[in-house]
Amino acid sequence: MKNAPLVESKKTTLGQTGRTWLMAVGLGLAVFAPIAALADMPSSGVPFKQALSDARQVAAMNPTWHVFAAHGESMEPQFGSASLLLVSESAYESLQAGMVVVYRDGTGDLVAHRLIQLTATGWVVKGVNNDRPDPGLVTAQNLQGVVFGILHYQADSDALAMAGPVARPDVAYAKRY
Repeated sequence: MKNAPLVESKKTTLGQTGRTWLMAVGLGLAVFAPIAALADMPSSGVPFKQALSDARQVAAMNPTWHVFAAHGESMEPQFGSASLLLVSESAYESLQAGMVVVYRDGTGDLVAHRLIQLTATGWVVKGVNNDRPDPGLVTAQNLQGVVFGILHYQADSDALAMAGPVARPDVAYAKRY
């Protein structure tokens, strides 16, 4: 990715910019947090609406960045149903084992799982809590992007339902196979 200078718009206040930078630092810390510290479904005290607003502010910095709501437990303790994923569109050729990607599976669902191994026909992918790989492969045609950030929000099973169809981000499932 190219490093672009941060340009502050006329609508952006110092408080919003500061909050965005603090969130970016927090994302970096969250990604490198010790896994043992996240024993259950990861969540935070941040309300869903605030986390979604912050995630959308970050995604707005680049037209190839998108926000997805995670749902499921196959990727815990990294992320779970109280998490938002920041995803960057990515070239299939740039994928590497270990990356977490969002892809569209054979049933049409968006799935967020880890790349395991490249084969002649696509990437083998698997949830960290799954005993076996996903039934399908990640290909250039079904790849949505690479997860580059995770925001956890206050665990509330009704948060997505209450968000309303316009505010609700697309859901990326952490499926159990």
